[in-house]
Amino acid sequence: MEQKNDYSITALVNAMKVLEQLIENGEMSIGELADSSGMVKSTVHRIMGTFKQMGYVYQNKVNGKYLATLKIFELGTKIAGRIPLNKIIRPYLEEIFESCHETVNFAIVDKDDIVFVDKIVTAEPLRIELEVGRRVTAYCTALGKAILSFTDDVDVSKIVFKKMTEKTVDSPEKLLEQMESIRKNGYIIEREEFIDGLTCMAVPIKNRNNKAVAAISIAVPNARLNAEKEREFINLLKNAVSNIGKVN
Repeated sequence: MEQKNDYSITALVNAMKVLEQLIENGEMSIGELADSSGMVKSTVHRIMGTFKQMGYVYQNKVNGKYLATLKIFELGTKIAGRIPLNKIIRPYLEEIFESCHETVNFAIVDKDDIVFVDKIVTAEPLRIELEVGRRVTAYCTALGKAILSFTDDVDVSKIVFKKMTEKTVDSPEKLLEQMESIRKNGYIIEREEFIDGLTCMAVPIKNRNNKAVAAISIAVPNARLNAEKEREFINLLKNAVSNIGKVN
């Protein structure tokens, strides 16, 4: 006969079961969470309301579904087993893509490179694809600059600047100037520094200490870009990051 655990708190067990389902599956409704967890909707609704108040989940105002926030990832990074950040971010990438239909990227920095963790590629015939897992020099990419600008231990004097295109940043002074602009504006528009004919807009994903842990971007061939679209795409990125980072 199985011994009963007198220290088990049923409400806590149920709450964590629902949260695990959300992290595993991405954006979910109350009904979907109730079905996957085997609980009644009223219980799930109270659980999600509590997690929302605590900043662990965010509710999509359009469809009412719930998403996990960056606060969960922050907890995960404090222990050896890290919660996969890409599962938290993926629904936001999908929302951005549905609005812009251009290539959307999510990346982290590893030493001097960015690593593409996830992406959704445009269906347009004119496109440039860098596969998930690809490593790219950080200093000449929008994703890399966005993260480096909010990282404490960056020593730009040690960067070996290599011209990827004629427009690639080529000195510590110029890179520092760009980083200061990113800190001021909260975004970067990188124009053909890494690939000729491609413009990339990126926004950092920051933790509660204002340090970047990742970044998301929209990459667009210049032939399909204008000033109005730039403003629209930057707002899409900023709104997504604001929702991702609802941790207070």
